[in-house]
Amino acid sequence: MARFIAIERETGRVYGDTGRFGSNGNVVSPADAVCLFDRQVGRATRGFGYVKADSDAAQYDVYEIGAAGSGQASATDADARAAVREHGALAASLVTYNT
Repeated sequence: MARFIAIERETGRVYGDTGRFGSNGNVVSPADAVCLFDRQVGRATRGFGYVKADSDAAQYDVYEIGAAGSGQASATDADARAAVREHGALAASLVTYNT
């Protein structure tokens, strides 16, 4: 399965790394990844829309980590950002909707 790292657009904070969840982190899409992170922090279910990477409406940029960087989960936000820089590709920019 793909490994995803989501970064909050406004703050630059790492919202989550699916690699930190072991087999529970096996998700198939960027939106699924953010849903997983939401559940882990107890956030209410939200809907997601995909927007262009340069959209001012985007709330999250979600990166897919290539095979070379998918073996080790990040322990810190700095590790996650390094994985994005070294092995990541933008998979989607997302806007959220409360449901």
